[in-house]
Amino acid sequence: MILLDILKRTLRVAKAFAIKSPATKDIRFEAMHNPSRYRGEHKINYETCIGCDSCNKICPTGAITMKKLPFKKQNIVPEVNLSVCVFCGLCEDVCPTKPEKSIVLSGGRYDMLTGGWHKDQQDFWENVDIPQSYIDARLEKEEAARVKKELLAKKKAAELEANKEVTQ
Repeated sequence: MILLDILKRTLRVAKAFAIKSPATKDIRFEAMHNPSRYRGEHKINYETCIGCDSCNKICPTGAITMKKLPFKKQNIVPEVNLSVCVFCGLCEDVCPTKPEKSIVLSGGRYDMLTGGWHKDQQDFWENVDIPQSYIDARLEKEEAARVKKELLAKKKAAELEANKEVTQ
């Protein structure tokens, strides 16, 4: 009887060493469950953004700042600090661009802020990276529009001058 009891205990201990217990599993770097109300990371479309600043004004935590652009019109786009954001989605709701919103909570990763202490908060910014080719094309369009406007103004002034001479 005693020998059988010792054998059972030995077998139970051997089984405990062989099977990995959930309590010993390291979960620090694994993704957490995705809550049903989680709306996701921000995706910002700089081409459709009109620079109205409404997303920045409605943000309850001040997580959105506006980045200056070298354009005359639509000269700001939003950037989001994900370490401050509470992912409420008010910025998406208030965005006036149609048919698609310029700032959208995309449903991305839920584990983006897990994994320990982070010394550099810049890792948590949803920055808008505008390619230089897009900037150059926009500046060329603005310059062409300015030149066209000046030519039309000169043409109008010349027509007015001609009308004055005819009436005199």
